[in-house]
Amino acid sequence: MPEDSKVNEKRTDFIDKIWGVFISLRLVVILLLVLSVISVVGTIIEQNKPLQEYYRLFRPETVELLGKLGLLDMYHSWWFTSCLALLALNIIACTMERYPLIIKGMKKPNPVLDEKLEAGLKDMAKIRYSLPVETVEKGITALAGKTFSAGPAVTETESGRHFFYETGKYTRLSFFLTHLSILIIFMGAITGSIFGFKGYVNINEGEMISAFQSRQGQNKDLNFSIRCNSFQVDYYETGAPKDYRSDLSVLKNGKEVIRKTIRVNDPLSYEGITFYQSSFGSIPENVTLEIRGKDGGSLGNVIAPVGKQVDIPKSGVKIEVADYREHFHMQDGSEAGPAVGVNLYRPGAEPQGIWLFQEHPDMNRHGEYSFVVKGIKLRSFTGLQVNKDPGVWIVWTGSVLLVAGIMMAFFMSHKKFWLRIEKDRKGRVEVTAGGTTNKNKHAFAAEVARLIQSFREVS
Repeated sequence: MPEDSKVNEKRTDFIDKIWGVFISLRLVVILLLVLSVISVVGTIIEQNKPLQEYYRLFRPETVELLGKLGLLDMYHSWWFTSCLALLALNIIACTMERYPLIIKGMKKPNPVLDEKLEAGLKDMAKIRYSLPVETVEKGITALAGKTFSAGPAVTETESGRHFFYETGKYTRLSFFLTHLSILIIFMGAITGSIFGFKGYVNINEGEMISAFQSRQGQNKDLNFSIRCNSFQVDYYETGAPKDYRSDLSVLKNGKEVIRKTIRVNDPLSYEGITFYQSSFGSIPENVTLEIRGKDGGSLGNVIAPVGKQVDIPKSGVKIEVADYREHFHMQDGSEAGPAVGVNLYRPGAEPQGIWLFQEHPDMNRHGEYSFVVKGIKLRSFTGLQVNKDPGVWIVWTGSVLLVAGIMMAFFMSHKKFWLRIEKDRKGRVEVTAGGTTNKNKHAFAAEVARLIQSFREVS
């Protein structure tokens, strides 16, 4: 038995230590600091952008590293979710720790102003009257009722009659409302993460799509089609984009049901799916290439449409334009300007992927051929972020409750006020009055002082 008792004691101590960690202020501070740092990083590194956008800003190996660390979509990463889960557990533990004590205090209001309670009140006053008890009671209860709208709890004891006034009792639950609202916000975020999706799609002017690829690489079919009627962009004198907008149409069963020009922060929504203006750019419609042999002599020019194989003259080799980068970053970090990614198809050999640089033709020799990029016919496209978040209304509900809880916590208080009416040794009516509050005690003390002064004027 003693050994069993020791085991139970150790187990209890371990559980108490774990519980102490979850209700500690230190854990809250650490988690909030971590989440703050993450938010700063998420502001510096824009989240959920198309990969080509990151390739324009960083070197390829940097993009790969950021992707492995989850810094391109950190709000869905396992470590960010773990921080939120720990914070949720901390909130639940703190609520469970405080809730019973507060409920117990709310259920036992202590309506009798006895000597023990009187000794603990700071804002106290004793007033004696040479008036009948009925007159005094009627006068002071009428004055107290103007300040405390809820009727008093009246208790009779051997010492006299006790009147207990109370307002804002349920404001003590503001912490519970605040904690609950944060958990609801977390639930909304998780709901959106599980049942929603997010992805990107590029639409050329005059074309439409009815499916896109999510961030996780899944193909998502829309229940409708969306068409880019036109795309426009305005620039500052410095060349930086000033405003860019897309004229979009939603088509269902071949009929246009919605048409809207969207901008950044002014999206288009239909059937719970929202299309945000995210990016823009140009893709080649076709590329004109001059192909030269080993001796540098020209073998002729070819016009290669994107995604189609064309013959290199007098060779039996085919070439296909497969990719395009407006700003190609070299391994040393330097920028090489526009570059075209092509595939070479030789008989009996695996396709060979190479990059051809428009501004550096000396870098375009590959095997028996060298290439000169004569021209790139570009076509504008709009980049749209596609987002479905069924948890957004849960998040909004939690946000409203959070504001309500914070306002209740800061601007409302639990006020208690006692009156005791009795007779002193000389037979005079003696009124003892005092109160307490859990917040803004200075203002409440002034309120009680004004009320007691009005009691002195009862005649």
